[in-house]
Amino acid sequence: MSTIVIILAVMLACLITAGCFFWYAMRHRPPLAKPLPFISPPHRKLNAEEHAAVEHYVKQQAIHSHATPLSGASRAPAPLVLTAQSKNVYPVTRAITRYGLTTDEPYKWRYYLDTVEVHLPPLWEQYIAEENYVELIKTQTIPLVISLNGHSLTQYRMESPALASLVPAPGQNASIRKEEGENVELLSVRKETLEEYALSRPDGTREALIVGVGLLVLFISLIAPLIVMPWLTLAGLTTIAVSSWLLYLRPKEDHFREIHCLRGTPKRWGLFGESNQGQVSNISLGILDLNYPPHWQNYIDRDLGETTDIDINLNHQVVRQGRFLSLHDEVSNFPLQRWRKNVVLAAASLLVLVLLIGWIPLCMPLKLSMAWIKGAKSLEVTQVTQLSNASLRVGDSLTLSGTGMCSIPANYQNNRSYAFMPFDCSAMYWNEAEPLPLPQSDIIDKASALLDTTRRQLHPLNNIDPKLNPHLATAIQKSGMILLDDFSDIVLRTQHLCSQDQDCMRLKNALVNLSNAKDWQTLVRNANSGELNGMNVLLRPVSSEALENLVNTATSSFFYRETRRAAEALNSPPPGGFLIINDEGRPLVKYSPPAASLFDLDAPEQWPELQRLAGMLLQTPFSASGIITSISTDANGTRHIALHGAPGKMTLWRYLGSSLLLLALCLTLAVNSWLALRRIHRNRLRLMEIHQYYEKCFNHTLGDIKPVRPRF
Repeated sequence: MSTIVIILAVMLACLITAGCFFWYAMRHRPPLAKPLPFISPPHRKLNAEEHAAVEHYVKQQAIHSHATPLSGASRAPAPLVLTAQSKNVYPVTRAITRYGLTTDEPYKWRYYLDTVEVHLPPLWEQYIAEENYVELIKTQTIPLVISLNGHSLTQYRMESPALASLVPAPGQNASIRKEEGENVELLSVRKETLEEYALSRPDGTREALIVGVGLLVLFISLIAPLIVMPWLTLAGLTTIAVSSWLLYLRPKEDHFREIHCLRGTPKRWGLFGESNQGQVSNISLGILDLNYPPHWQNYIDRDLGETTDIDINLNHQVVRQGRFLSLHDEVSNFPLQRWRKNVVLAAASLLVLVLLIGWIPLCMPLKLSMAWIKGAKSLEVTQVTQLSNASLRVGDSLTLSGTGMCSIPANYQNNRSYAFMPFDCSAMYWNEAEPLPLPQSDIIDKASALLDTTRRQLHPLNNIDPKLNPHLATAIQKSGMILLDDFSDIVLRTQHLCSQDQDCMRLKNALVNLSNAKDWQTLVRNANSGELNGMNVLLRPVSSEALENLVNTATSSFFYRETRRAAEALNSPPPGGFLIINDEGRPLVKYSPPAASLFDLDAPEQWPELQRLAGMLLQTPFSASGIITSISTDANGTRHIALHGAPGKMTLWRYLGSSLLLLALCLTLAVNSWLALRRIHRNRLRLMEIHQYYEKCFNHTLGDIKPVRPRF
């Protein structure tokens, strides 16, 4: 079983480690490693001529970008940096689109294939058609076009920057078109703010699940074998730490998407069959179809047909429009309520908490942990008075030795064994009172006398009875018969033991039959009067054995009853003093336990064994040491002190780990349950508060509102 647990624990730790590494690697994969959405798997390699042309163009482009200052609000294009993946050439046929701007400076045009920005050599703009055959290579920043409609970069020569303004405008078939009377101006390009990024950022459910797995690994480490416990603990803590770090990690700059700040006139295009569609589904800015947040539907009409500042991302999703509509302000004023991660963390904590409480005993770890927090001390005691004067607390380390009495419990536990039955030497009474006397019983003496006289007559040591005629004794011996030479003694001792009429009925009837008496009272009267003196009873071997069995049966019940009664009588220690208990059930004396338990012996052997044990354990040296786990006082004035053996280093770590894990689970469950309920409630109110905010902004009549706006 332990081998299976070790194998499963190691496999689980390896899977968690590999999963965390793969997840971390995927999150931090460079942008160039992400596949382009329009590229099909077939590709080819750059040949030597193309490779040289690409390197030359990249070098000249870098020199040209540093040498030519740029005017206006636009920024210089990101530098092209070749990587190992730049050796692959991807062919694609797509339309090339760009923003219609108010200037023809080369670096203010932005070219896109679908939603992916690409770098197009400035002098190739004249070759753009409706459908373009393009060959691309990946760079560290954006893909580079090395071939456009048959024009290759091997034939391209970097000209003077002035040539860019002399390039003729694209023909009527080009996909770069401007609507008549419309003009869309690119004011600037910025990165989205942290608040805008939060809208598209994962809500942390995945990280919360991994934290739950880490808590489960910590629980498994507490029940796993010692050889794998440190490794599982390290794996669990590492998983929780990495997941928590990723959960609250501030995103890097390259994670923020680009936001294009545009100025233009948004319009709604009414098409056949679209009369039932929402207002936000058919609004365009120039040639760009705009995607609005659904809750802006009632407020976008105010800016239609008017020149407006609009911020959009590459997916044409509007993040800001006009004076008031702003996702940044929404998140700033009405924070997002991410409640799913709290629900996952609370559920995972509850699951592990149930496993921890149901699988691992927590009483001892909690007691020791609380004692260590309060500050425990060590005591060594050899006298009862020393222990009486000492100030004891749970968690203190106590070592004591002295002379005491093994206890006799009122109720025996079925789940443990007692080596010195009926004594329990894992609990010692320690006081200054006189020891209890050895057990005595008149009934036991009468039963022993009856048993002895019966055995003596049925099994004489000397086969020839001196009171008999030698010839008669020899004849009896040869016949196999057994002679009872003192029958009246058996009758009288039976009467002494079984004085009640209902006692020993079978034995009494057998003796009556052997004596041919009328009844038992007559037989006893004859024995007391001496009429049976000198009376000999001759028995066959079968009758002799039957009589012996009847005597054994009759006396056994008295032996059993008196032995238990005497043992119960020993459970009456003097008042006061101490009861030192080893809560692990280990005996506090150094005697070797008997081969057989007291009540497993034959009935006649139980009484002498009880007397032997009582003479040894009613006043015996003992020693105990350990950590105090409980202190109490019973109605007899005896103080009960329970000791637990001093744990080893690994056991201490288990206790400490169990307590810390229990504390962490309780805190995690309480905090995340409260946060989940609070955030679910606030999430229901958030959209309503946003609507109220916009209503106040657009319908305010007391003056102009100046909302807080980010500066870019």
